[in-house]
Parts: sequence; C-alpha cells; structure tokens
Amino acid sequence: MKKLLASLLALSLVLTGCGSGGDSKSGYEIALITDAGNINDKSFNQSAWEAVEKFADENKLTKKYYKPANFDTAGYSDSIDEAVDNGAKVIVTPGYKFSDAMQEKQSQYPDVKFIMIDATPSGDKIESNVYAALYAEQEPGYLAGYAAVKDGYTKLGFMGGMKLPAVIRFGYGFIQGASDAAKEMNVQVEIKYNYTGSFNESPEIKTLSSAWYQDGTEVIFACGGSICLSVFSAAQEANAKSIGVDSDQKDASETVITSAMKGVYNTVYDQLGKIFADNPTFEGGKVDTLTAAGGYVGLPDDFSRFKQFTKADYEAIFEKVKSGEVKILNDEEVGTDPTTLNNEFVTVMDVSK
Repeated sequence: MKKLLASLLALSLVLTGCGSGGDSKSGYEIALITDAGNINDKSFNQSAWEAVEKFADENKLTKKYYKPANFDTAGYSDSIDEAVDNGAKVIVTPGYKFSDAMQEKQSQYPDVKFIMIDATPSGDKIESNVYAALYAEQEPGYLAGYAAVKDGYTKLGFMGGMKLPAVIRFGYGFIQGASDAAKEMNVQVEIKYNYTGSFNESPEIKTLSSAWYQDGTEVIFACGGSICLSVFSAAQEANAKSIGVDSDQKDASETVITSAMKGVYNTVYDQLGKIFADNPTFEGGKVDTLTAAGGYVGLPDDFSRFKQFTKADYEAIFEKVKSGEVKILNDEEVGTDPTTLNNEFVTVMDVSK
C-alpha cells in the first residue's frame, strides 16, 4: 500500500507540473490575443502572430494565441486573464478594440508587458508596462494612390471599413497621393469613396464593389480587415485590380497590385527584442506614431504587378515622404469630409453620405 501511495503521489507531481502546452517551467511566456477575425486573416492578427512565432522560436520561448469568446471588452479582458494565468510575461494586443480592456488590465498586471498595436488604453493614463504603437496611415495611403495613378489608373475607388481615424488617414493619403501624381502627369482622376460601417466580408460590399467596377472603376483600395475579401472577389470577376492594406496581400488575390502596409510584424518583433534582451531597452508608458522615417510604413518590394511604376519610382517618392518633403494632411487637419481634398486634378465622390 505504501508503495502504491508513493507511486500515485509521484504521478500527481508529474501531472501538475506539466502546465499548459507541456512547458513545465513557465507556461506560455508570450501571448497574443486575436482581434475580430482569424489568426490567418492576412492582416493584423496574422502579421503580429508571425512575429511572435519567429521571435519565440529563435529565442526558445513558449507562445500561444488566444481567440476571445466574444470580440468585446469582456471577451478581451477574459482572454488577457487567461493568458496571465497561463504564465504570460508579454501580451500582444492587435487592434483598436482593446483600448477599454487595457485601461483596467495595464494596472491589474503591472509585471506583465503589453504591446498594443494601433491602439492606446482608453482614458488619460498609459502605465510603464505598456507600449502602444500607432501609425501614420496617411503615408502608405499616399504611396498607394501615387503609385496607382503613375501606373496609369485614373478611375479609383476607396472602400474603407468603419469611419475611424486610422481608416480616414489611409483614405486621405490615398487621395493626396493620387492627386500629386495626377498633377505631375497632367491627368484627371476620379475617386469613388465609401465607408462600409464594418470590417467584415459581406455580399453587400461585394455587390457595391462590382457596381463600381462595372461603372468603370479600375482599381479599388480595400481598406479594412476582411472587407478585402469582398473587394478582391469582385475584382476577380470583373477582371479588374485592387490594393490591399496593413500587410502585403498579394497572395490573397492575383488582383492585388500593391498594398498600403503598416509594419505590424516589425513593430512586434522589435519590441519583443527590447523586452527579452540581456539588457532590456523596453520603453513603456509611451505612445509611438510610427512613420516612413522609421521604415514602419510603405509599399511591398514586389513591383511585378505594376505596368510601368518601378522600384526606382517608388524609392524616389518614398524618400520624399520619409524626409517630409511631401506634406500629407491627416484627418485632424482636413476634418471628416474627403471631398475637401478635391482640386483641379482629382474629384472625390463620397458615396457613403
């Protein structure tokens, strides 16, 4: 009997020491909480997770992603709690919807580092354990609009998701880039402009995109989460073109000529490096707006789907954006009406009104 009890005790100790994922020491050290959508969304979730995976594998750290039961403040909060319970030392939160949850969680877990992407904690305070990255979306938007017109497209479309500052900045940059290219080429450009009110794929978005293509629109900038799938599908059927957003989306559709990118992958990877360095250089308690100057926004390096816009053309205009030689207005400077950016070379038709 004593031998049996001893064996059972030993087995119990082995089982209770295993922890989640089979790591008996620390559980899952790096966690990512997904925003709405899946981990393979070819956007924020996927880019952030790929950075986590690469860094964790290179540095022999454990990692896990959590998909909330509900994509709301309660759902995000519960997932953060679960990640901490499972041993998370760092938690990555991609997306603006985490703001309310992080207002509370940043102080509830002072020993956990948080990397916020495209969001800040709501309220007036950001704790020293939180790094928040925002992006100058007007810059990659500008580059995409400029490249499209330089490539010969003069009938453009902007299909944005919800009317949020980040989406507005993408759209305003897109208009200004198209306008500057049109001025250089002395051509007239028309831009149909719409906010869908959602970041989700839907038949309605595909129907509207198809109508635009049938009406002569040559390329649509699909700006917002899974709505790109609706636009890409419409472009495919119309034998037309599209522009992706946030990450390089050329693999999502052969219609994608380029993408207005944010460096989500680089942001997450760089911040993990600062946290886990032998001499950590993580700077929490701050909000960074990342720009072309730091190499965190731009277009992909693949120019094979352009007809005449070249890598050299891109490098020339990128340097002007990077240096500030090109002045790109943002939402705070323009307001909420995109038609304010109309001029003798570009006409914006806001169909979302």
